[in-house]
Amino acid sequence: MFNVTVGNAPVSWGVGSAKAENGAHPDFRQVMDEIAAAGYAGTELGPIGYYPLDAGRLRAELARRGLKLASSYVPLPLEHKTALSTITSTVGRVGALLRIFGVKELIIAANTTPKRLEIAGSVAADGSDGWSEEKWQQAATALTAAARHARDTCGMRVAFHHHAGTPVETPAEVARLMEMTDPDLVGLCFDTGHYHYGGGDVLEAARTFADRIWYVHLKDLWAEKLERVRRERIHMRQAWEMGVFAELGQGCIDFPAFVDILRARAYQGWMIVEQDVVRRPDRQTPWSPLESARQSRAYLRDVLEI
Repeated sequence: MFNVTVGNAPVSWGVGSAKAENGAHPDFRQVMDEIAAAGYAGTELGPIGYYPLDAGRLRAELARRGLKLASSYVPLPLEHKTALSTITSTVGRVGALLRIFGVKELIIAANTTPKRLEIAGSVAADGSDGWSEEKWQQAATALTAAARHARDTCGMRVAFHHHAGTPVETPAEVARLMEMTDPDLVGLCFDTGHYHYGGGDVLEAARTFADRIWYVHLKDLWAEKLERVRRERIHMRQAWEMGVFAELGQGCIDFPAFVDILRARAYQGWMIVEQDVVRRPDRQTPWSPLESARQSRAYLRDVLEI
């Protein structure tokens, strides 16, 4: 039976780190208030340290707004041999907090790199822009160790998040990591926007990885802006700033067909709307993350009946 819970995340409010790098982040209370006001049932934890890490306080803040805690996006240096102890320590620390709230999946990603951020969306198909064989083996080993640690210490499973600007962005890179890891240990946090950004066919991937999709991030993209990103090889951060991501249903992702595939395989779990950075300099009227979140939620409810 198809059964999903729809949430949002602090990144939709421009919160990409626990501490503001470019201007002040909105107060976390405002973000929680607006996620609830926009009609979402839950929120991701966001960058570690943005929401309260004290379980009692976090529980009170969520309960005040009727929100559930979904999961947490945890980028890690998977390819570095000396980082394994740090990786397992981080997984244990974050997993212990999530476990208190009954969260079932922990989202792990590879770290972004300066080189990959520069060429995101235009990565060479031959693998020359990616990890060496040694680093692929190390990343798969570290991800497997992290997944075992999450399972054995927190009773959670790991959903790997492919992400533009990281060494696991393209369809070939995603497929390779899935092939190198145990399907009982490692699943996918499938992100529609990042998969398309990396040159992939979202519908084909949804069919191919049907049994590995344990968690879903919903993003849409403006086709003409993505075309410009690829044509001019625009840096990923500049792409965010130029508003490459669209509200759901306004861009180029075929969400009706994507959701039909998930319905057919009886997907059960979270669907998290992520706008990434909502900087829209082309807008002629006032805009806000709250309005963006409302539009995407309305599309899911009114068009996709979710």
